[in-house]
Amino acid sequence: MERERWEQEYEQQRAEHARLTQDLSEARNRLVSGWRPEKGTGKHQRATRAPALVRSVHRRRDDLEAHAVTMPPPPMRFRFPDLPERPGVTLLRAEGVRVEGRLDQPVTLALESGSKLVVTGPNGAGKSTLLSLLAGRSEPTAGLVRTARTARVRLLEQESPGAGARRARDVFAAHQGRLVSEGVLDEGETVSLGSLGLLSSADAGRPVRELSTGQQCRLDLALALAARPHVLLLDEPTNHLSIPLVDELTEGLGASGAAVVLATHDRQLRRDTGGWERFDLGAVDPAAEAVLG
Repeated sequence: MERERWEQEYEQQRAEHARLTQDLSEARNRLVSGWRPEKGTGKHQRATRAPALVRSVHRRRDDLEAHAVTMPPPPMRFRFPDLPERPGVTLLRAEGVRVEGRLDQPVTLALESGSKLVVTGPNGAGKSTLLSLLAGRSEPTAGLVRTARTARVRLLEQESPGAGARRARDVFAAHQGRLVSEGVLDEGETVSLGSLGLLSSADAGRPVRELSTGQQCRLDLALALAARPHVLLLDEPTNHLSIPLVDELTEGLGASGAAVVLATHDRQLRRDTGGWERFDLGAVDPAAEAVLG
């Protein structure tokens, strides 16, 4: 749909340019014929007609220059980066993890490269809590989470962190710089913000606090992907993203060699990930452990 609007805008500009070009040509023809009226016309009539015709030509020429055809910038297209694979390695394992009052049933799961898992369940079932445990953001009341050495795990949370005054591109550059300086990434593994197609150049140059909620979510996604994770955890990622971007993200996640865990209520996203493994927290017997992987 965005591409259709883009093409329509360009065609409208071309049509307007052609109309103004025709108007200018006709004005010039009237100037020539008006300057040389039929034989017998008086000098006074010629003198009064000419300035109006000259002004008409100049006006139409100015209109034409003001409506120069410019190719509208093409709509952005998200480009999912290559994420690393470690075949045969258990990247992340949760063993009987639970959190009192938030994730009451013990969960056991194992993720390898290419694992694709959709976590569902009603509000309060513990979806966000489970993802937080897997990302190492919180500690379980019982059980433990093991992550393979040097495996990179990243969580895209529902809500953006506090927006500051720094420009989006500077936030991204600083984040990637820390990943390199801390040895998480090699220089050759970095990706540029522009190459991801998530923010326009103008938006990348704006302070984060001036971005819309959707644009901040795009930046959050870029920051998560910048780490080139082996395991990518996404908590309700479609809340503030456009339909075209959601479609492109879904396609990229499905084709990626990374392990992906997705928590969502989005029915369309559930349908689009119909081939992924399912785990419904609301349907699991609290006395049993769910083994996934």
